[in-house]
Amino acid sequence: MDAPSGRYLATPTLMRAARGVYARSIRAELRTMGIDDLPRNGAFILNAIEAAGGPPPDLPAELGVTKQAVSQVTDTLVSRGYVERSTDASDRRRIRLTLTESGRQVVAAVGRAVEAVDEQLHGRVPEGQVDAMRAGLLALAQIKSADGGAGARRPGAGRRQLRQFSPIFPVRDLRAALAHYAALGFTTVAYEDAGDYGFADRDGTGLHLAADAGHDPARGSAAYLYVGDADALYAQWSQPGIGGRTEPVGPMPYGLREGSHVDPDGNLIRFGSPIGE
Repeated sequence: MDAPSGRYLATPTLMRAARGVYARSIRAELRTMGIDDLPRNGAFILNAIEAAGGPPPDLPAELGVTKQAVSQVTDTLVSRGYVERSTDASDRRRIRLTLTESGRQVVAAVGRAVEAVDEQLHGRVPEGQVDAMRAGLLALAQIKSADGGAGARRPGAGRRQLRQFSPIFPVRDLRAALAHYAALGFTTVAYEDAGDYGFADRDGTGLHLAADAGHDPARGSAAYLYVGDADALYAQWSQPGIGGRTEPVGPMPYGLREGSHVDPDGNLIRFGSPIGE
């Protein structure tokens, strides 16, 4: 699949796809070392332990997990020989965490994997744009931290809560479903962290595709799509070779010209535009 143009992808979709590049590189590097028992978020926690002697207090928020989850992963890292736990000689109430040789090897492997991706990135994008990207990601992290500290604020007060609503369509074959929605004019991308999930975006509107080998097309999901010109979309989606089934557009008593499309997995998209536009 050709790399999708970022112009048509929502920022969250781009971030998911980009994160997957680093995750894939890290997994490949760890596989070459025969490491296959690292728990989820284990690499982040190992790096934090190496840098600070233990997971920093803000690590759970950075990972989007609870303190209990970080503690459980740390316990797993200890039991699997990546971390050693001991009592601090200067304060016996404190527990000290240190990396074992295996833990240090994992940290080194993660560093090599990240550097390999960074090298490719700098080969494709000018240095100034990489710096701008990092500044944008840092700003998003700061926004996340600021929102996390505003738990007492009444939901909806002073800011728009709902930004985008994306239906999740079950599909029998993710690759085939991505190809189908690409034929409908969507820009599609598979989620690298999971081989059973993907995204389709068009004109700022997106939907998610979740693979389910046992999915029954007779039990498909449904979504309504408000468009600028329903007749033009019908003309595009009813072309030969598109697949699925697209029904003609007609006037509705609620003031819309409406048509519909059913994809090969039975998922229904009703689309309409205001009469007169």
